[in-house]
Amino acid sequence: MNITLTQFKYAVAVEKNRSFRQAAQECHVTQPTLSMQLQKLEDHLGVQLFDRSTQPITVTPMGSQILGQIRVVLNHTQIISELIQEAKTTIGGDLRMAIIPTLSPYLLPLFIGPLTKTYPEIQLNLFESKTSDMITQLESNQLDVGLLVTPLGIPSLREIPLFEEPFYVFAHQESSLARLDQVDEGNLSQENLLLLAEGHCMRDQMTKICHIHDLQQHAQTRNLNFDSSSIETLCHLVLNGLGYTLIPHLALPWMEGESYSRGRIIPFKNPIPTRQISLVVHQSFVREALLKALKDLILASLPRNFSDRSVP
Repeated sequence: MNITLTQFKYAVAVEKNRSFRQAAQECHVTQPTLSMQLQKLEDHLGVQLFDRSTQPITVTPMGSQILGQIRVVLNHTQIISELIQEAKTTIGGDLRMAIIPTLSPYLLPLFIGPLTKTYPEIQLNLFESKTSDMITQLESNQLDVGLLVTPLGIPSLREIPLFEEPFYVFAHQESSLARLDQVDEGNLSQENLLLLAEGHCMRDQMTKICHIHDLQQHAQTRNLNFDSSSIETLCHLVLNGLGYTLIPHLALPWMEGESYSRGRIIPFKNPIPTRQISLVVHQSFVREALLKALKDLILASLPRNFSDRSVP
């Protein structure tokens, strides 16, 4: 019996899901078929890859080493397929792409429609993911492209900068900040800042801009500590007089309605704090035509007053 790439894919799916049932669903096969193929693979190798007596299923020590090599084989196989796709005249194929939650609601609606219409042969699988999870998925080739804040400084990943996005202060109209035409970092009180939850890269940018070095001390200065995963939630707390927060430029059109009328958006003085938005891929990514098309389409979808902030 020969070992097959299909068996390798089944093994990686079980490792990922820690469940034969969920792995079978992901691979679009029946559970008995998947179990039979993995048993044949283990019989051929002469080792047990998974401990089936545990719930969820665990990988054996030897299985962990073998699965590491299996992922290398599957990755090289994928690169071959991508090279073939790159040689074709049309841009298409599967594209697994993730975007950070603090960017997704503002940027996705701008380019996702044009992307699917311009390149109908792309099978797009899109996810929201935190930066740390995205890095892990990119490094293990579970993800093709990430759309996130850089620089990361990770040798195994390649960054393609798109644009610099400035931040603004969002404060209640009756707050002391609302009386300012522009703010600098010295105007911002640490104890009134409403933060995103831990794990969001924009949380780190918020604390840096507002010079918060000790988050535990910051929490002790407040009688309300609420870390949200949503910029919109923080803005609604601001509208109820519970502090101020920072918002990115692409969120501004979302805040023009009557429901935000009790708030005030205040620009920063120079130098304006910004975040760099980039496409990020693994160093082994070879679909350069697709990457260029994606970059050009995103930049073309940005608001007109934003075009001068693109990164060459």
